[in-house]
Amino acid sequence: MRLFLAIDLPEKIKTKIEKQIFDLKKQYPQFNWVNKENFHITLHFFGEVDDFKKIKEKIEKIIWDQKFFYLYSFNLDVFANHRLVLYLDFYREKEIEKLAETIKKSFAFNPYNQNKFIPHLTLARGPRSSKQQYYALKNKLNKIKINISFKIEKIFLYQSILKEKKPIYKKLAVFGLLDK
Repeated sequence: MRLFLAIDLPEKIKTKIEKQIFDLKKQYPQFNWVNKENFHITLHFFGEVDDFKKIKEKIEKIIWDQKFFYLYSFNLDVFANHRLVLYLDFYREKEIEKLAETIKKSFAFNPYNQNKFIPHLTLARGPRSSKQQYYALKNKLNKIKINISFKIEKIFLYQSILKEKKPIYKKLAVFGLLDK
């Protein structure tokens, strides 16, 4: 089973984001937009895993003393690799960075998480474009301000079930964070 550890967003935050990107979605119908229900911030991607229980137990041991924290959105931006990835960026937060780094070290065998952790919410994926189209998109993204903040009190272990073009995410476990 394909597993990942993530932060789920409160429903009202998901709705607020969805409303604020509505016009952008109309302007870029060729993009594969993430469904509002699937909005999340990935802490760690495990990939295909045979022993779900072992992963769950290890996460429980890692986060037993993890305190809750807040996330604050920064801006919209785009990763440009073999395709474009539109995302909502968040300000740096030492608690989430510490958590992500601890999990990464604990699952060092995992080849999927070699890059530095950047807290972000993927909104859409699209085809590569010309430099001119890329900069026009970046310009549009810079003009959209999404100011959200929310408290993270839980993290979730998800199963990603690949169906046709859109994955289905199923919550398998919840891990509560400590009150300060």
